[in-house]
Amino acid sequence: MIRMLVFLLAFLLTVAQPANACELPDTVSSLRQELLSLTNETRVAAGLVALARDPRLEEAAQSQACRTAQRERLSHRGSWLAGLGRRLRRVAYRYAMAAENLAEGQRSATEVHAGWLSSPGHRVNTLDPRAREAGFGVAVAENGRLHWAMIVAAPRQD
Repeated sequence: MIRMLVFLLAFLLTVAQPANACELPDTVSSLRQELLSLTNETRVAAGLVALARDPRLEEAAQSQACRTAQRERLSHRGSWLAGLGRRLRRVAYRYAMAAENLAEGQRSATEVHAGWLSSPGHRVNTLDPRAREAGFGVAVAENGRLHWAMIVAAPRQD
């Protein structure tokens, strides 16, 4: 029985296909920077502190943008139905608070930022006074539409 399980496992490992790579726009770095700048302009105008870029939040946001692009549908659930909290634990971000905005189809950072601000729930996340750091992700779906993710958070102070 064990021999058969070992054979089956070896077979599956040799024929398993790698997950589809996530396609990023050529301008992903500048889009992330533009989103951070737009978000901070909005926050400062509202009397809030500007957010600092955090590479762990960026990794988690990019991961979610890739997942939604691969599925071609928005969802705050990732692989194995993992929510934001689990994704932040995966990147070793210990948070006191965290919120996520997703979007699909907007063609520029300005357009997605304006969309988030015009949605009451997304606006609340963007302007959460507890937030101190942010990360942004953007990915291209097979249908050519852009998928966007923003995570704002505050690190836990232990």
